[in-house]
Amino acid sequence: MPSRRTPERVALVLDAGGARSAYQVGALEVLLPALAERGQRPTILVGTSAGALLSAALTSTAHLDADAQVTRLRAVLDHATKENVIQPLWRQVPEVALRYASETLGLSRFRLRGIFGTEPLARTLDGVIDWEALHTNLAQGRVESTTVIATGVRTGRVTLFSETAPGAELPDAPKGHHLRWVPTRLGVDHLMASAAIPALFPSVHVEGPDDSAGWYVDGATRRRFPLAPAVDLGADRVLVIGTGSLFPAEDDPEADQAPVDLGDGVATLLGSVMDDPLRHDLRRLATANALVSEGPVADRMNEVRAERGRRPYREVPYAAVVPERGAEISRCAMEVFRTNHGTLKGTLGDPDLQVVHRILGSDSPLQGELLSYLMFDPDFFDQVAAFGKRDAERWLADHPDLWTLGPLDGDPDAG
Repeated sequence: MPSRRTPERVALVLDAGGARSAYQVGALEVLLPALAERGQRPTILVGTSAGALLSAALTSTAHLDADAQVTRLRAVLDHATKENVIQPLWRQVPEVALRYASETLGLSRFRLRGIFGTEPLARTLDGVIDWEALHTNLAQGRVESTTVIATGVRTGRVTLFSETAPGAELPDAPKGHHLRWVPTRLGVDHLMASAAIPALFPSVHVEGPDDSAGWYVDGATRRRFPLAPAVDLGADRVLVIGTGSLFPAEDDPEADQAPVDLGDGVATLLGSVMDDPLRHDLRRLATANALVSEGPVADRMNEVRAERGRRPYREVPYAAVVPERGAEISRCAMEVFRTNHGTLKGTLGDPDLQVVHRILGSDSPLQGELLSYLMFDPDFFDQVAAFGKRDAERWLADHPDLWTLGPLDGDPDAG
């Protein structure tokens, strides 16, 4: 009797992005049905920051078909409006002032951990994600593992909180890497920790497991290899959806001569955290795929990897849907801001984004980049989701088989 072929293990990696995660939802509207048509579906889910929230939502709907999953995912996005994510600034001013004053006076009891309160997001996640279904889908093996990435505040350690199906094993942390895998039963606190953008959102205390309890912030803060967890978990194919910029901005020496402000610095920092690691890791994966067939070179590199406790290189086909240039989403954020929040009526109705816009430097050309992470606005969601859908359809048109091994077209550093 011929042996049954083991189904390929498909991983879905959803990177960070705040409100920009609407792009990922739009892309998934195309890619989940495309995977289903090929008899494939993600069984290894890895999410960071907003991507962690979407990974949990997908895990909770893994018992449904692809079209139903897309519908549920869009419903989750529709709930992610500002009032369901962050507290109004006017309600937080007394608390922020008190905590800031207490720290200034050396009173450690009342610490200021972030500008925006995120209690509404915790309530939203508790209500819109079917947690019982999430745990059931993992227990019954519909999903092999769901991993949520957060960063320890004091140690800076990248922590991969993972809930797995029975019998599934987590990899050992590679030598020399400041990270750890933590088997756990996922909950709201893990998602909140992964999505806690430092300074903007307060750090989150994760209660357990006991040996990993503590304060955490956004998982994108320190992680350098976004695709590595999926590969280390044994994925045969990796689908990654990011929200940053696939290629770096074109050189513009004159731009660097312009005056800068606080907003520019914050936007540049966010870009380095959100964009660069994924961009470099995609290039790294394509290089590894090319090296697999290099004979003695590959053998020697795998010897080095073995010495470091890493698995040998192997071909891992991948698909990557990421905006070619993140400026499109930034421009969209500014247009929605001016239309919905920049007028006197919009400011009176909801002054928070206007206040942030002014404090961080309203004339900065990078303001759209910064605001795009906080633009929890249905109009912004609709437009950015359309970008994601368009780019996913473009990827399928360019890659009829969905997957590729080599470098991405247009990569200036490929080859």
